[in-house]
Amino acid sequence: MAPAACLYARSIMTQLPHPLPDGENTHAPAPGQVQAQRLRQVLLIAAVVLAVVGLLSLLAVLVSAWMGAEPWPGFVTAAYFFLPLGFLLMLLNVVLSVILRGRN
Repeated sequence: MAPAACLYARSIMTQLPHPLPDGENTHAPAPGQVQAQRLRQVLLIAAVVLAVVGLLSLLAVLVSAWMGAEPWPGFVTAAYFFLPLGFLLMLLNVVLSVILRGRN
């Protein structure tokens, strides 16, 4: 009866995942990949900050125009530049994400 148990154990063992030997962790990202992820994170934070500041500036321009006052030129300039810059940084983040996923 012992040989049958050994055959059964061997058949099960081939189906189970084997632990990796020490030093072979396949889930650890490469150092270049970590830097690319940090770059994407910084770009995304900058894009969101620029977009929010641009939207708040646009809102200030619209509210001041609605109240009949002359909007401050700084709000107009911020809305004019920050919204497109935020959009371009978000687009750059998407492109970098596609490129990095293509490498993996």
